Amino acid sequence: FDPRIGRDFYRLGFNILQAYGLTETSGGATVLRPGDKHVSSVGHALPGVDLKIVPYQVTEDASEDGGRRDARVGEIAIRGPIVSPGYYERPDVNAVTFRDGWLHTGDLGYIDRTGRLYVTGRAKEMIVLGSGKNIYPEEIEAHYLQSPSIKELCVMGRANPDKPATERLHAVIVPDFDNLRERKILNSREILRFEVEDLSAQLPSHKRILSYDIVTEDLPRTTTRKLKRFEIERKLRHAEQTDHAAVDEAPPTDSVQDESWVADPHVARALEVVRSAAPDANVGRPSANLELDLGLDSMERVELMAALEARFAVSVSDEVAHGIHTLRELVEAVRPAGGASTGDAVEDFDPWRHLLDTVEDDDQEIAGALAPRPVLTALSFVVAKLLYALAWLLLGLRVSGRENLPQDGPFLISPNHQSFLDAFLLVGTLPFRVFAKVFYVGASEYFATPLSAWFARSIRVIPVDPDSNLVRAMRAGAYGLRKEMILVLFPEGERSIDAELKTFKKGAAILSLNVDAPIVPVALDGLFDIWPRARRPRLWKLLPFSGAGVRVRFGKPLVPAGGKLRTERDYGVLTEQLRLSVSGLLSR
Repeated sequence: FDPRIGRDFYRLGFNILQAYGLTETSGGATVLRPGDKHVSSVGHALPGVDLKIVPYQVTEDASEDGGRRDARVGEIAIRGPIVSPGYYERPDVNAVTFRDGWLHTGDLGYIDRTGRLYVTGRAKEMIVLGSGKNIYPEEIEAHYLQSPSIKELCVMGRANPDKPATERLHAVIVPDFDNLRERKILNSREILRFEVEDLSAQLPSHKRILSYDIVTEDLPRTTTRKLKRFEIERKLRHAEQTDHAAVDEAPPTDSVQDESWVADPHVARALEVVRSAAPDANVGRPSANLELDLGLDSMERVELMAALEARFAVSVSDEVAHGIHTLRELVEAVRPAGGASTGDAVEDFDPWRHLLDTVEDDDQEIAGALAPRPVLTALSFVVAKLLYALAWLLLGLRVSGRENLPQDGPFLISPNHQSFLDAFLLVGTLPFRVFAKVFYVGASEYFATPLSAWFARSIRVIPVDPDSNLVRAMRAGAYGLRKEMILVLFPEGERSIDAELKTFKKGAAILSLNVDAPIVPVALDGLFDIWPRARRPRLWKLLPFSGAGVRVRFGKPLVPAGGKLRTERDYGVLTEQLRLSVSGLLSR
């Protein structure tokens, strides 16, 4: 039973009486006594039953009362009148399992000083890493299943065949698509990576999963709902040997029905557009997931949808778009009404030019967020400068390259993202002529309360959920830039988990090329050590002479080539230029 849930029940006055036993022990061998608060234990042995641990490892763990204990973890052995005399006519198995009157259960666990038994896993499922660390997969799986985006998870040890000492933890993950749909999240791969990274940061390094595969089918289980680990690992090895991209095999489908669907003229024309967006993917399976099977990220998904809408002269509502996860759902969503035969290719079609040129000036929410507020702007500037002064004194904050900020016109400020302090310290380094025009497009989940919503308006944050409404987020950025304002946009899209640069998304490049606005690259250095992602702030770094040494460096603007037809290649080239510029500033 999950100890956290058990403790909550205990506080509410409920007794969770865990028991432990096997078929070979005629049922229960131990049980937790009523009123015992140690709900992660399976309790003391029943009268007449003896327990012992066949030890091989000493571990230090935290007891439920907050103390420390040294526990010998090993195989649980049971003796007593409840134990079977053996398996019928199986002397070979009996010689291994029933020795000297003891049943060797194959389960791993330890006994605390009071005689309570704790079960940690199965001996045959334990993972021994190349470093010699013993890992119990169920413990690791329970930790990562805290992610609301994960439905199922199986942890295993993986190593290169020629380098067995390099074994590391690998996971097979099944996303919780119902939860993702409810949260209107389309970029499930990115969300899973973000949540896995956050949960990994809470574990010691040897207990972190360092790689994983995402599959869409439920993991195989026994009739008692235990994972069939060896079968999962066998399928993983088979997928690697046959160069399959996924662990699970394609589910059986009605091939005649699928062939009939693919032969439909509308479907055939739609699949032409899909193949151009995902040339390396197999687009013949209607149930293929757009992200996990076709490999489309959130940007590519938007581009594909826009291309299909233009091809078939249809408009797909946001509500419908948020519910599209499979190839069939996508193709049916762009089917023209009344059976129209529209479907001619559109020459020189740039999805983002089409999407960003249709920004409506009467969007009251966006316009209201960017409305002039001279008094609040002045007060915010004073607060930002006070924070800057404190950072200069306590964190050793030093700034260089402010002369690279353009004197007029719209532009983007694109820094790397290291900590929760980035945006606050960055704006404090700006001169008032720039500060007065700065705006942001921020995740709406942070501004859901009336007070936070007021704060967002005060500092010109347009609250949009980029996970579920990327197009609106991009249009909000384009709207502000066309109003001669200055957008602060973090191209990584999230805080780094290890202070290293992450992949830069092409949002800044798309806005820059479509609005003809330069991008000013910025390097933020030293902030990760103060308040890193998924960890508590290191307050001692705020002490004078702590050696924090925070640096903010502004680079030379990257100016887009005006009047040139935008292409996917242009967006990629400018994005790479931005990343190289930020990387160069960090290395100074």
